[in-house]
Order: sequence, then structure tokens, then C-alpha cells
Amino acid sequence: MSVALTLPLSARRRYRLRRGLTEAGSAILAIVLLIWSLAPVYNMFLIALDPEEGEIEFDGNLWPPEPSLEGFRAVVTQEARYLEDFWHQFGNSLFIGVLSMFLTVAIGSLASFAVSRMRLSKGSLLTNAALLTYAIPASFLIVPYFRIMHSYGLSNNLWSVIAAQVTFATPFAILILQL
Repeated sequence: MSVALTLPLSARRRYRLRRGLTEAGSAILAIVLLIWSLAPVYNMFLIALDPEEGEIEFDGNLWPPEPSLEGFRAVVTQEARYLEDFWHQFGNSLFIGVLSMFLTVAIGSLASFAVSRMRLSKGSLLTNAALLTYAIPASFLIVPYFRIMHSYGLSNNLWSVIAAQVTFATPFAILILQL
């Protein structure tokens, strides 16, 4: 039996009104957050379709007057001066992203399995200590990290970027995979 059926008629109306206002407020908030999240993506799409090179500010048009795919062709063929190494940079990013993901999931899953299944007496302390590393901003760790990578001979190498990504992502992966 529902709570609303046991209440008097005026209380049921207030309950329905409150419930309706709550749902309407939630829907309005969801719409505002959706627009807030998608506005930058829409702006990038407008910039990509704009035939005039270098015009990146919003000029009031919700759609370019003469949309063109010329910008996409320039990226693929590397015609622009700032795109001459696009495919090399894209390959580096893909390599770093895939390897960082694989290593983070592998290390995080092994560590979370060990903490969860081995019934360590201080297992939660171990997990919380790993999460405590997020209390130190990554910008404070740049100089010591650079010195460590330089001493290992990795100062101009993709492996140092992968090591940094894995180091900063592993505590969060341990937490998520432990749940």
C-alpha cells in the first residue's frame, strides 16, 4: 500500500505537487547540465565546419552560412603548417593511451584482487594510503618526476609519459576495481 493512499486528500495533493515539482526540477537541471556539457562540443563542430580559416570566435550564427569539410581534408592531408606531424602525434597519443590503459587495468586489477581476497588486516589502510596520493597536486611532482626520469635516461621518451599516466591512474583503478 502506498504512502499517498493512506494520507488525507489535501496531503495527497501536496505530496503529488511536491513530487511533480521535484521531477520537473530534476528534468530542468538535467537539461541545463546537458546544454552546459554539449556547448563546447557544438562550438568545436561549428569551428570545424567554418570555411574561413582562423575564425574561432562565436559570431552569433548558430550554423555557418556556407559549411565546408575543407578543415577535415586539411587535417587528413596535413596541408596546414601546424599539422605537418599530425599522424605521428596521433600515433603517439594512441600508443600512450592504449598502453597506459592496459597497464593501469592490469596493475589495478592485481592490486585490488590482492587487497580484497587475501583478507589483509590493514587492507583498507593500504587502499586509502594509495588514494592519499591524490592529496598532492600533480603539478608539485613535476620536478621530482623529471629528475627521476632524467636519471633513468627517459627524459625524452614516450615511456616516461606512460609511467606518469599509470602512476597517477593506478590508485583510482584500485579503488574502482575493489568495489
